Amino acid sequence: MNKEFTFTVADVLKRPLFQHAEVTAGSRGLSRPIRWVHVLEAAESGSFLNGGELILSTGVGVGDNREKRLHYLQELIERKAAGLCIELGEYIPEIPRDLRELADHHDFPLIAFLRPVRFVDITLDLHENIVNRHIQALRDLESYSRDLQRLTLQGQSLSRILTHFQGVVHTQTFFLPMDGPPLFAPTMSQTVQNELTGLLKTSLLSATASPDSTGLLPISERKQILYQPITAMGQTLAYLGVILYEQEPDEFLFLTLDYTATAIAQILLRKMFAQERELDHQNQLLDDLLNDRLRNEEQIRMLLGIQSNASDIPLYLAVIMEVHMERPRYEEETDSPLHDLVVVFRTILTRWKFRPLVRSKGSRLYLLLIETGQMIDKRKQLKEAMTEIERVCRKALGSEAEIRFGVGRPSDRYSEANRQFQEAEQVLSCPIAGPFFEDLGIYRLLLQMNDHYALNSFIEDYLGPLLRYDEQHGSQLVLTLRIFLDQNCSKQETSERLFIRRQTLYHRLDKIRDLLGDSYMSPEHRLSLEFALRAHDWVHKTPRLFTR
Repeated sequence: MNKEFTFTVADVLKRPLFQHAEVTAGSRGLSRPIRWVHVLEAAESGSFLNGGELILSTGVGVGDNREKRLHYLQELIERKAAGLCIELGEYIPEIPRDLRELADHHDFPLIAFLRPVRFVDITLDLHENIVNRHIQALRDLESYSRDLQRLTLQGQSLSRILTHFQGVVHTQTFFLPMDGPPLFAPTMSQTVQNELTGLLKTSLLSATASPDSTGLLPISERKQILYQPITAMGQTLAYLGVILYEQEPDEFLFLTLDYTATAIAQILLRKMFAQERELDHQNQLLDDLLNDRLRNEEQIRMLLGIQSNASDIPLYLAVIMEVHMERPRYEEETDSPLHDLVVVFRTILTRWKFRPLVRSKGSRLYLLLIETGQMIDKRKQLKEAMTEIERVCRKALGSEAEIRFGVGRPSDRYSEANRQFQEAEQVLSCPIAGPFFEDLGIYRLLLQMNDHYALNSFIEDYLGPLLRYDEQHGSQLVLTLRIFLDQNCSKQETSERLFIRRQTLYHRLDKIRDLLGDSYMSPEHRLSLEFALRAHDWVHKTPRLFTR
């Protein structure tokens, strides 16, 4: 940490105007930084403090009253003042024991002026010192920023920047990527490094943690970690931090940490774009698969680096991501709105153990995701990856963006990838279904029906009386029938799902029987009703209001 910038109570005691001052209590708090100097004689004025002020007082109004002076000191402690300087004299001839005990308990510096002093001289001197330190800190930060720019253009710039950062803050620093080994400056013993790495991964990289803003992580009574996420295009790529021992971070440290994190983010982003260019040949391969230009299975596997004689050919998933926006982000934008996000998406998918081939076309992203040997539950992992991608996409394109995914069935026949992408396409054409083709169920048949007249006549034959009754009377017989069948004809569960009384449900079911006939619950009639209800959803593109 920059000691020249941090102006502490201990530094104040070295000033000439404090040569006749004595620390009477709270000596363990002399390292507290001072942001300003303020004259304050009454506890009622404590609400005007922002924290970090060194308070000057004569004790007028509180010195002869134990309750008042304790309340006064307690207010300063709670308002996080840096310390209290009391001029001994008429109001407080000596520092009372009760004040010393309270100050010692909170490590709050309590300083006594043994001779009369001019508060105006103290405030002028200390304020000038504080301002000069801030000006020098700004100059140092400007110089540090120039150094960072120079280092980002050198080889092995990441380790050089971390070492330079450590040389400025004078404490242990670390760089923790989302994937890969961490870096420490200065180097540590392997045992300590492993212990610290485990702590950092648990606190910062776990699924339940992953903080997205600067924070403090306590590791013992005297140690804490100050960390900041390194982000690019709305995605956290790594964490940068320092280990603080018996000290609190100041503004200089926060700014230095932020400058360094920004410089490292530029390096990581540059590397990601470079890797993306190296993968252009794979993008072309995905183009050939999409357009069914490659049909030789062995050739495709060879191009993908998959051994043809392997006993366990890795499965792949064909995924289409589609983004709809009310208007383009920029009027003149002609490129895909997803083009610049591809490098981030690739990083996310790799973290979730997929080997991705990615191609952006207009408002769509085509992904061929090859499973790796580290896959545990590829469906769950893909859901997590899609959620993360959607979050990044909304940050970059705006919250109004509508994002949908279509996922074909897993396959190990790479020459048939075009067919799997057609399945993903069918999912996107069915707005009332989830992202997985294998979950479409009966909608797979509906997607193949091009004869809308036949479909509408089927709906009319089985649901027509209920539809007309609902339209004429404003009732909900169709919805009631749908929920009743979905709940396996359980009257109790149906009434609970519809939030109606059992008697109301009985009345509706009687009306449904009157309109459809007594045989509507026979196996074949019920099956036809189930199909007609889903066909009605499909024709009207109505999202399912209730699910089993």
